[in-house]
Amino acid sequence: MQGNWPRLLVFLAIAWAIACAGSGAQYDQKAIEKSQTRLDLAKDFLSKGQLEGAETEAHKALAFYPGNEEAHYLLGLVDFLRGLAAHNLLEVDECMTGVDAEVLRAEKDTHLSAAEAHFVRATEIDPEFGEPLASRGTIATLLGRYDEAVEYLTTALSLPARLQNIALVRANLGWAYFHKANLVSAAKELLQAAQFQPGMCVATYRLGRVYFARKEWEKALQKFRDVVGRDCPIQDAHLYLMRTYVAIGSTEEQTDPLPVAEKACVALAPRSCVAAQCRLVASEALRPGTP
Repeated sequence: MQGNWPRLLVFLAIAWAIACAGSGAQYDQKAIEKSQTRLDLAKDFLSKGQLEGAETEAHKALAFYPGNEEAHYLLGLVDFLRGLAAHNLLEVDECMTGVDAEVLRAEKDTHLSAAEAHFVRATEIDPEFGEPLASRGTIATLLGRYDEAVEYLTTALSLPARLQNIALVRANLGWAYFHKANLVSAAKELLQAAQFQPGMCVATYRLGRVYFARKEWEKALQKFRDVVGRDCPIQDAHLYLMRTYVAIGSTEEQTDPLPVAEKACVALAPRSCVAAQCRLVASEALRPGTP
C-alpha cells in the first residue's frame, strides 16, 4: 500500500475542505460570491465523503467563475480519491490479479490522469497555490515518476502559505527520494517531517524503511515497533516488522514473536496483498529447518 496512501489522502482532502478559504481575481463580484458559495457546498460534500455531490457543486462553482482555482483543486481531489478507491479494491479489499486487476489499474490510471489535469489547471490560475503541486508529487510517486515527484514536492515546500500539512509534504518528498535510492536525502526529509509533527505515523514508518534498506536492523526494528505500538493503520509496517525479525534472526523466542506480528498484520486487512505477504514471511521463517 506504499505507506497507507489512501487513508492519508482522505485525511488531507477532509482537512483541506474544512480549512481552505476561497480567493478570486478581478471578476464580477456577484459571480465570485456565487462561485464561493458553491465551492463551500462542494467542500462540505467532500468532507462527508460524498464525491458526486462535491463534483457537481465544484462544476457549478466554475460555471459562475472559471478562475476559481480551489474548485479545480477540489475536482482533482475527487478524481484522486476515486483512483485510490480503485487502488484499495485492487490491492487491499481483494488483492486482484488477471483481467479484473488490469481493468482496475486502467480505471485507477484514468482517475489519476484526470486529477492531475485539474491540479495543473489550479496552478496555472495561481502559481503560488502549493497544494496542487504537492498532490501532483503524490501522483508522480504513485506512478513511479520519482524525479517529477521530487520536483513538484520541492516546489510545493517553497510555497508553504497554503499548504495544509507541511510535515506530510516533506514526508512525501522523503518517500520520493527513497524510491530514487537516495537514502541520505530520504532520511533528511523524513527526520525533518518528524520534527515538524512528532509521532507522525507515516514519517516513522518510512524512516524504518530507510533503515531497513541500509540494513540498520535495530533502528528499523525500533521504528516499525513504534508504528505498530501506536496502532497506526499502516499494514506495511507490520510486514516490515516481520521482515526485520527474520533479518536479525528473531522468531518464537522473542518478546514480539512472528506469529503475533503475523496475526496483527492480517487483522488490518485480511484479503490484502500485504496480508498475503505477511502470511508468506511467517510460514517461510517458521518452517522446520529454516535458519
